[in-house]
Amino acid sequence: MKNVFISLLIGIAFFSACSRTVNNEPQASVSDFVEVRAKNPSAIVIDVRTPSEFNAGTMEGAININVLEDSFEGKVKDFDKDATVMVFCKLGGRSARAKQKLVELGFTKVVDLEGGITDWKKAGGKVIVPQQ
Repeated sequence: MKNVFISLLIGIAFFSACSRTVNNEPQASVSDFVEVRAKNPSAIVIDVRTPSEFNAGTMEGAININVLEDSFEGKVKDFDKDATVMVFCKLGGRSARAKQKLVELGFTKVVDLEGGITDWKKAGGKVIVPQQ
């Protein structure tokens, strides 16, 4: 029983962390994400999932920089810190982590998609398979 309770607490903590972003700012809903992207056509859109996830389907115009790789910070450090940067993953946990790293690096306009590409697809968002 004690193990079940501990597992439940760990699960709650994990899912709570996945739904929050830096400074407790809310993640952007799919409709907000679409609106920000429409108003910022030159926004940098980063799919922070693994290359195999990216290659299975991503958003049009997205670049793949895996947040779990040690090279993530090195790959984004030369981007314009004042540009709008939009991040997403599968469900929202890794993109929250990416947003945190970007803010720590000095990026000022970071938008994190709530529910990731999963919610994007559910809302009818276009998904493409990148050319390899």
